Order: sequence, then structure tokens, then C-alpha cells
Amino acid sequence: PPQVRGPGLGVVGVSKGAEVALAMATFLPQVVATVWINGTAFLHGNPLLYKDLRIPPIPYYTERVTFTEVGALDNSSVFADPRAPAYSASAIPAEKVRGKVLFVVGEDDRSFNSKLFAELAMARMPPESCRLLSYPGAGHLIEPPGSPLCSTSSIRGSPRPVAWGGEAHAHAKAQEHSWQEIIQFLELHLGSAATMKL
Repeated sequence: PPQVRGPGLGVVGVSKGAEVALAMATFLPQVVATVWINGTAFLHGNPLLYKDLRIPPIPYYTERVTFTEVGALDNSSVFADPRAPAYSASAIPAEKVRGKVLFVVGEDDRSFNSKLFAELAMARMPPESCRLLSYPGAGHLIEPPGSPLCSTSSIRGSPRPVAWGGEAHAHAKAQEHSWQEIIQFLELHLGSAATMKL
């Protein structure tokens, strides 16, 4: 459509969407700028099928779910340690990324160890192609500034609300800082929004 400037595309993904965004950056050369927010660097739950390639998933270990003090699901234990040799084939081959990736991590993410996943992806990539923003006290759902902290919410398919983590003040600061960094990153690699003709 005419609203898409091109030739390069930017992709922003949160959680499972960040996993998908990293896979897109890996296999689609037109993706030149990727913002990965609290995602994974391995396929989980479902395989990735692309052309002749199949990346097997790491299963979710739902029997490991725990409950918070208010009865929300804490999913942080349902993810196996991705460093286990049995899961090496499930890694997204981030070394094939041709564009740039900005990894944004909340260190109080109650969904999974996002910082570990970011570091594992970055270890596969040339240092100049990636950057990490890591925020102590920020939870899973890092959104634009002014968005309220969502530390627990209902999601489709879950029998109970899910805990996302985050401490209000630290999370708000992370949203303010990361938003500016994300905008600068996208403008640097995609061109300034001021030049757009809509």
C-alpha cells in the first residue's frame, strides 16, 4: 500500500510477537529494523515452517505453572532452559539477520527470562547489528509512555489472569526511555517520519 515507504521494513513485536519478529528478521531480507520486546530467541509451542526449513519447537511445560498471591498464573517456569543441548535445533538462527535489532528487556518480566533470550540471540549476531536495552523493575508488557502498568491481565485461552510483572515507577521510566530509543532506532534505519508522504 502507499502508506508503506520501503524499501526496507521495520517490525515491532512483544512477547510471542517478538519471537515472530526475530524470525522475520532472520528470513526476510526486506526487514531492516526489528524491535524485539520481551520475547524469546527459540521457537516455543509451534514449529516454524519456511520454504524447506522446519525449526522444531521447545514444548511448554504447563504442569510447572505456579500461582501468584492473588491467584494469577505465573508462567515463568513453563519455559525449559533453552541452553540445554536437546533444544539447540529450536534456536532462531539470528546469525542470519541482515538488518538491525533492538532488544528491549524488562528484568522483572514474570512471563519468561527475556534477558537470557536476548543475550542468547545477540551471542549469535555480529555486535554491530544489535543493541540491548535492559530495565530493572520493568515487567513483560513494555508499551508506549503513558500506558498504565499492566502487571496482571486476562488473555485469550487462559483459564485465569496471567502475571506479567513490573514495579510501577521503574516500569513507567522504562516505557518513557525505551519509547524514545525505539523511535530513534526506527528513524535511523528506516528514515524520519517527517519525510513521509501519506
